[in-house]
Amino acid sequence: MRRQGFSLVELMIVVAIIGILAGIAIPNFIAMQLKAKRSELPGNVDGIKTAELSYDAAFDSYVTTTAQPSGVPNKTLRTWTGATDWSTLGWRPDGQVRGSYAVTAGTTNFTVSASCDVDGDVSYADYSASVSTNATLNSADTNTY
Repeated sequence: MRRQGFSLVELMIVVAIIGILAGIAIPNFIAMQLKAKRSELPGNVDGIKTAELSYDAAFDSYVTTTAQPSGVPNKTLRTWTGATDWSTLGWRPDGQVRGSYAVTAGTTNFTVSASCDVDGDVSYADYSASVSTNATLNSADTNTY
């Protein structure tokens, strides 16, 4: 007598293994998604820094900007409104953003700051850059990264 197929125990073992692998993979996948969403900030901060350096080379001063987009950053994409000070600086993102960006300028230095909350838990990831530094992570949402 020849038996064909799998026993119930064998099938339960396979289901248990798949469950364990999914339990490991899903949290890692979510963390990677959040890191990818947060990765917008350092690129934009460095772009704003480059725009400030170019403006300084042309006009011998730096531009102070208001926070854009206005309001508290959260996990949804927001539309860039393009205030006059940002137009003067000559920088705007390509499309919608998750972060909030601002520049504080003095006569010899400036600070570009950006923050975001990609997981919606009101714990922000903050980046900054200045004349002498590129985008640097100052604080991160330690719950998910």
